[in-house]
Amino acid sequence: MKLLEQKTEEHQVHLTAEAEPSEVEEALEKAYQRLVNKVEVPGFRKGKAPRDVLERQVGKEALFDEAMDSFLGQACYALVKDNNIPVYANPQVRVVDREPLIFEAVIPQPPEVTLGDFSAVKMQPEPVDIKDEEINSVIERLRKQCATWETVDRPAQMFDMMVFDIESQAEGAPFINEKASNYQLLPDMAYPAPGFNDQLVDMKAGDEKEFQLTLTEDYRDKAFAGKTVHFKISLHEVKQEKLPEMDTAFAKMLSPEFEDMAAVLAKIKEDLAARDKERKRLVFEDKVVDALVDISQIEFPPMLIDIEVERMVRQYVARLRRSVRTDEELKSILSLTNEEKLRQSYRPRAIQQIKRTLVLAKTSEQQGFTASDEEVNEQIEAFAASAGAQGEEQRRNLNTEDSKAGIRDWIVTRKTVNHLVEKVQAE
Repeated sequence: MKLLEQKTEEHQVHLTAEAEPSEVEEALEKAYQRLVNKVEVPGFRKGKAPRDVLERQVGKEALFDEAMDSFLGQACYALVKDNNIPVYANPQVRVVDREPLIFEAVIPQPPEVTLGDFSAVKMQPEPVDIKDEEINSVIERLRKQCATWETVDRPAQMFDMMVFDIESQAEGAPFINEKASNYQLLPDMAYPAPGFNDQLVDMKAGDEKEFQLTLTEDYRDKAFAGKTVHFKISLHEVKQEKLPEMDTAFAKMLSPEFEDMAAVLAKIKEDLAARDKERKRLVFEDKVVDALVDISQIEFPPMLIDIEVERMVRQYVARLRRSVRTDEELKSILSLTNEEKLRQSYRPRAIQQIKRTLVLAKTSEQQGFTASDEEVNEQIEAFAASAGAQGEEQRRNLNTEDSKAGIRDWIVTRKTVNHLVEKVQAE
């Protein structure tokens, strides 16, 4: 292998190299040996097809790509080792020419961090402040959870519960057909069709009503999208919500431990204060680390930004996957996403996250923070205890070398953040 060019820019080493024909041939032969045992070739038992026959079956491009998948990484590693090049993250390697085989490698170098003087930085977290309207909001939510529904002899109004038989056809095809269906009238409700609620308001028990509505073009069931539906409603009952009084009976309904509503209100305020304190703690920690970032000198290879953006995109897709019911729904949402715009939107956050990670690593190094095996095991037990019934499974999953390494890093980071938080609050 011949090194043609080496240069360093922005903490990244750029290499251009030419592979010997014998090296390329060896890589192609290894790729053939791997593929011949995977690919079915008509007229040959698996693993017995000659290379030229296999190449015609899968194509030259496929064989070449298979060869490069392993060769480029190995070739880059050899260049790095032979030229004593430090590596901070996985290099990026690409083929420039095929005959002769010339490739380029971009190798990220270790970042350089000079921490600023943090001794003059002083700040305090926001105080916990629970307002009466927050407590009242929780109380109203609890009352609704404990509400009952009472039959009323009047026309239906918004927020009422209706019990009706529903028959419907979408241009001759059965749509929704149910007996004694419970349905609550809610503002802006578009199910089962836009305008459905408006047709039900003012109906009384014993009324029957027929009407037509058109479904939207983006209706979730594509078979009915844009179609006109004929509905027939036979209303049996109208019910209104009855909220419990804010008295001792309601307090006991929430928990036998509550003696009266004063105890309920005190517990709600305590829980809200705990959540508010935790939220403000996290916000404050970010502000503290950002303050150190702002006064420090940080240089790092730009490639790290792309790596962090990719991680954020994967997290975005994972969150989407948890929020949808089917793979088709996920694909539909992703097809409407401008991938380049999404990546660009993540770049500022990615850059800041890299800087935070680097200043925390430099701080922990300077302070000599470490995590002992005992601390790692204690944290594993804490995580397992918080997992409840899945505790034993959680314990097994965390008792691997990779998981322990991650927990060790987490402990060191927590020590570092706590150290910085204490420094900025010290008098």
